[in-house]
Amino acid sequence: MKTYNDCIPCLVRQALGAARFVTEDEKIQETVLKRCLAAMAVMDMDQSPPIMARLIQRIIYEVTGNEDPYKKVKKKFNAFCLDLIGELRAMVESSKFPLETAVRLSIAGNIIDFGAISTLDQKTVFATVDHAMENTVKGDMEALVERLVSADSILWIADNAGEIVFDRLVLEKINRDRVIFVVRGGPALNDATLEDAAETGLTELVTTIDSGVAIPGTVLEECSTVFLDAFNRADLIIAKGQGNYETLPHDDDRIVFLFKAKCQVVAGSAGVNLNDMVVYRGGI
Repeated sequence: MKTYNDCIPCLVRQALGAARFVTEDEKIQETVLKRCLAAMAVMDMDQSPPIMARLIQRIIYEVTGNEDPYKKVKKKFNAFCLDLIGELRAMVESSKFPLETAVRLSIAGNIIDFGAISTLDQKTVFATVDHAMENTVKGDMEALVERLVSADSILWIADNAGEIVFDRLVLEKINRDRVIFVVRGGPALNDATLEDAAETGLTELVTTIDSGVAIPGTVLEECSTVFLDAFNRADLIIAKGQGNYETLPHDDDRIVFLFKAKCQVVAGSAGVNLNDMVVYRGGI
C-alpha cells in the first residue's frame, strides 16, 4: 500500500506518542516532532506507512539515544497477556468450534497496537475480546480453518508484543511441526521481536525466526535470505496486523491477513468497516 494523505496525521501522532514514551521533556518532544514533520514533508507517498514509521523511530533514536521507545510497554503487555492465557484457553476449549474461537481471539489480540492506539489500556483489550466473541468476522473463516488444518507448511508472520500470546491459542490447536513463526528483526514500534517471543514462551512452542529487518511490516525486498526461503516454501502464510497488510503483496493467494481494522484507510482498502475483525485472503 502507498501512503495516503489521511496517514500523515496518524504518523505525526505516532511520533509524538513514541517521544512521550521516551521522555517527559517537551522540548525534546518538540525536536522529535519538528524533525519528523520535516521528513514527512519530503517523503515518497508511494512508499508504505511502515517505511515512514521506521524513519520516525530512527529520528527518535538520534534525538534521545533510545532505540526501543516501546520496550517497557511491550514487557507490560507480554506479562498482562500471559496472565490471561488460562482464561483465554478456557474460552477456546469450551467452544463448539475451538480452532475458530482461537482465530477470533488471535485477531482480537491485534488491538494491542501502540502505533495505532497510543492510549490503549487493559480495559480496551477485555472489550475487544468480548467483541471478538459476539460479532461476525469479515472474510471466509471456514476456509481459513480448513487451510490451517490441511496446509503442509505454514509461515506465521506476527505483529505486536502481547498479541503473540493470543496467537499461541491457534498454534496450540494445530500441528506446530508445520509452522515457522516470524517476528521483527529489531525494535519497531511495539512489534514483537525474538526477545518478546522468548519472554512469552513462543520460542519453546514453535520454530521461531526473525524477518531480518526492523520495520513494522514485512518489506520482502529488505528481508533476510532465511526469512525469504521460509516465505517461498510456505503454502499458507498468516500475516497478522495492519503493518503486514500495508507491506505484503495482495496478489498472493497463499497469504491470509488477519487484523483488526483500526484505521479508515486500511478498512477502505480491505472493503470493511472501521473496527471490523478481518480475514482477508490475497489473490482474490
